[in-house]
Amino acid sequence: MYAKLKVRTITLWNSLRIVSQTLYQNLPSWRRAAPIESPEALRRFVEQRAKFIAQTTLYGYIKTRIGTRFTLMFEDELFVKSVNIAKWEVYIACLSDLTIHAAASVGRTTGATPEVTSALAIYIVEETLGTEEIPDERPKGFDDAREAFRIRARGTNWVEIDDSEGPFRRSTRALVEWAPIAPELKKFDGGIVINSMRFKWKHVRDELRGLLRSDEIMRKWQADDLPNASHQ
Repeated sequence: MYAKLKVRTITLWNSLRIVSQTLYQNLPSWRRAAPIESPEALRRFVEQRAKFIAQTTLYGYIKTRIGTRFTLMFEDELFVKSVNIAKWEVYIACLSDLTIHAAASVGRTTGATPEVTSALAIYIVEETLGTEEIPDERPKGFDDAREAFRIRARGTNWVEIDDSEGPFRRSTRALVEWAPIAPELKKFDGGIVINSMRFKWKHVRDELRGLLRSDEIMRKWQADDLPNASHQ
């Protein structure tokens, strides 16, 4: 029994690792991305990468676990509905985590106060979720997610956040929680799936580190060059 479980675990991990490597090898536009020099450019980066991570980790996990039945399962309306619900919840968690990391990176480099860093983070999430169309799976919209993030941002100890994976725990938990996979399978998959997502987040952190122009972002933020910025 243990031997079979070990084989399944190794197979799942290898499959997720191969999917991750393939996806990143086919993103030439990311490797040529322009420097991030404004709050709006930072917001776009966070939105795009959060959506990418949410989609690839969720669908990668489902496809790896279901295998050859992956396409057939999307003919099941209940399954499709579950996937769509999970997609939004995982994305919201990814957006929240990456925003905290990105805002902290700018604040740490520029010596910004916690209040200014918090305001920048809130701007990113407010503007991003505020422009999303209301999906069928979230008929009440994103007000709850926006409020939850405001509470998280204002309660964050920005001084303690470094360049590590600390802020990304919520998204890894959300992936395991919301993925439409049987609980008895998640029990064995959890650690592997989380490690796969951590691998993807590391790529994003490395990319952000190379593109970020924190001084320029903060200069524009504090100069209030943004028409819709809310420094609250």
